[in-house]
Amino acid sequence: MTSTQQPPYRMRWWGWGVDGNDSPITPDAEEMLVQKIGMDVTAHHPLPNIAEVHLPDSRLLSDDISALQEAVPNGTVSVEHDTRLKHALGRSYPDLARLRAGVIDIAPDAVVAATTEQELIDLLKVCTERGIAVITFGGGTSVVGGVEAYDGGFGKAIALSMVNFNKILGIDTEAETVEVQAGVFGPDLEAALQPLGLTVGHFPQSFEFSTVGGWMACRSSGQESSGYGRIDRNVIGMRVITPAGVIDLRDMPSTAAGPDPRELFLGSEGTLGIILSATIQLHRTDGKMVFDTYFFDSFEEGADTFRELKQSGHIPHLARLSDEPETAFGIAQLSGSLGQKLDKYFELRKVKQPCMAIFGFGGTNKIAARAEREALAARLLGKKCIRLGPTAGNMWVKHRFTSPYLRDVMMERRVAVDTLETATTWDNAVTLRTEIVRAMEAAAEKHGSPVFVLCHISHMYASGCSLYFTYFFREEPGKVLEQWADIKTAAGDAMMAHGGTITHHHGVGQDHAPQFFTETSQLYARVLMAAKLELDPAGILNPGKLAAGPETLADRYRLDSI
Repeated sequence: MTSTQQPPYRMRWWGWGVDGNDSPITPDAEEMLVQKIGMDVTAHHPLPNIAEVHLPDSRLLSDDISALQEAVPNGTVSVEHDTRLKHALGRSYPDLARLRAGVIDIAPDAVVAATTEQELIDLLKVCTERGIAVITFGGGTSVVGGVEAYDGGFGKAIALSMVNFNKILGIDTEAETVEVQAGVFGPDLEAALQPLGLTVGHFPQSFEFSTVGGWMACRSSGQESSGYGRIDRNVIGMRVITPAGVIDLRDMPSTAAGPDPRELFLGSEGTLGIILSATIQLHRTDGKMVFDTYFFDSFEEGADTFRELKQSGHIPHLARLSDEPETAFGIAQLSGSLGQKLDKYFELRKVKQPCMAIFGFGGTNKIAARAEREALAARLLGKKCIRLGPTAGNMWVKHRFTSPYLRDVMMERRVAVDTLETATTWDNAVTLRTEIVRAMEAAAEKHGSPVFVLCHISHMYASGCSLYFTYFFREEPGKVLEQWADIKTAAGDAMMAHGGTITHHHGVGQDHAPQFFTETSQLYARVLMAAKLELDPAGILNPGKLAAGPETLADRYRLDSI
């Protein structure tokens, strides 16, 4: 008999996060979507009951289940419908569309939750011997198809829940590092550090529901990366369990002993090994920020200012620049009177196409943060922008982790919402944004349903920046996945053609695999596969992702199914 105990799962089964955070868009925002994409204000797409969602039957034999249970005597092995469903997919748009439609063609044959390192070692041995694919599952927040239980031809697959590896193993206040297991969630880690005046400083939009292991496996980047850096820049040691053995990468601030082996597993997305724990560099903080808001007269003007600030060492702790459409949609999401006042103010100041910039100033105390804020204001004198104070920043930080809920709200109204991101050099940022939007619009027009694309800069480097896109289109029942795939492919191809990367911080998974080979070359893909052959000789770890992903989205998704 399998266990009836379910591994803890933080999110609702059908969408992002937890109940109680779904807010309707404002009438002004609704009117904007009616004008931009022809949104049908009467459309309604209700959820099915979880019991009504059909899953393929588990393909595990009774002796497979017995062997899995023997490998994890203190853990759990579940083949229950609800448990398998909750670990079948991540939170990409096609994932949510299939969940809402109740059309799930791939699911793990069981969900296994180990509790110790030895259980992980024994589990990988059993799965190698029996030809069972293993998909490591943390918080399940992947938006690129990174945790879908594709079996890679083995005919059987399990989801390996890491939530029992939830311990903070030690905090070194002298070196300012933390040793933490991979299944620890962001809020739990920060709660342990904040009383000490320390932080990892990694706050992706998925922060509330993602794990440390997931951050590392996907080379995640947080919203405050200008102040704290990306997660891969702060990992100084890790322990990895592979089918071929255990790799213990000692805590080292730096080394010249050949290529850094940590880099092999950072971004490996569970294809090379299971990240068990890591040592991460910490930062001092009082946990508070002060904000300021500016509006530039064009995205190009704002981007050039951000470049100057970054290259001169004066970029604030947090910086975010929205383009004209994103700024307009954000204003439309305000209450009607406030939005109208802003529009009149922009007209008075002769700002025709406002682009909003939010700056957050961190530090060990508010006095220093406020001084930094005023120093930035002095540097921006003479720039074509207007300053409007902290209100927008305070509103943003209040809702910084709730934006993904908008997808669920809009999908109930037959409007698709998805995101994608890239990065490029400063001299190419404006051009790349234009070309990506143009390609997405052309792809959407083929379906007779326009796409409305928003963009912002949120991560900066001396040489360039990220571009993060949110886009809306009206769903056409029966063509939903085809619409998405055409728009997504057009955007990815534009990134490759015009000097961008296929992903800045979401990872490759399976959704970005078609362009992965163009970006990194077939030779590098073979190098990765050679490393996988050494570490995972049978190829059981997360097959069909990263360098082994599909050549087109149609190769993986049944585009005519929804």
